[in-house]
Amino acid sequence: MFKKYFEDLQKDLLKKVSGETGAAKKTGAKKPAKAPSAGRAAAKKKDTGSGHAPLRETMEKMVRPDLNVEMCRIIDSSGYTPEGIDLVLYRPLYRDMASLMGGYIPFELVHGTIHVCPRVNAKSAGDALSRVIQAKKINRFSENQDDYPIIPSFVIGYQSDMSLAEFKNYILDYYTTKGVEHAFEFDIWVILGKGLVIKNWREKRSFVAIESGKDTLMWFFILINEYLEVERKNMLDLRDYVQSPEPYKEY
Repeated sequence: MFKKYFEDLQKDLLKKVSGETGAAKKTGAKKPAKAPSAGRAAAKKKDTGSGHAPLRETMEKMVRPDLNVEMCRIIDSSGYTPEGIDLVLYRPLYRDMASLMGGYIPFELVHGTIHVCPRVNAKSAGDALSRVIQAKKINRFSENQDDYPIIPSFVIGYQSDMSLAEFKNYILDYYTTKGVEHAFEFDIWVILGKGLVIKNWREKRSFVAIESGKDTLMWFFILINEYLEVERKNMLDLRDYVQSPEPYKEY
């Protein structure tokens, strides 16, 4: 039914991000670069600042309309804000939520985090797994840490130097060797055009690797929305985010 839609969407995304994986693959000496014109320099600066814009545009087509997909940071009431989150899926409680909070999104409104790993290999995958761990620790230092479910984390790769079987073994070895808590493991890892590695929540330290090929983005759409549809109660209390309140006069 919607299979072709996601095939085309996946092809389009891979085409747009090909520069990211291509740059990571190139090795050897580089030729001296020509001095860019003012126009070229401005365009390059604009492209660099766009971050993961193609992926964000794709994700906006894949999630329900009441969720925003933004390149921003999340924070909890203790002030902890994890590094390495590329995109945040959140419910905008107020129209200008990010600006209201100084560029941060309160974790109570976050439904998921996305971490990008353009070319999957031993080094880049380890870095992505570490970033997921930091994201999963949100609210672990707050007084009300037991009142909220852990936010799901998704990793997206564009290419891979490993087979899915090799990658799955790498993941298990990484988590086991470092003794990572099960709650800090990623939920879904996507390698576009190749397949998915999915956390099996029924068992500890268990993952399923699926070679879904051209249907990968379609299955990611189905699976991620199962996570995003889980209701997160609106328990945001902005008073918790007022740091060092002023001693106002009271009459």
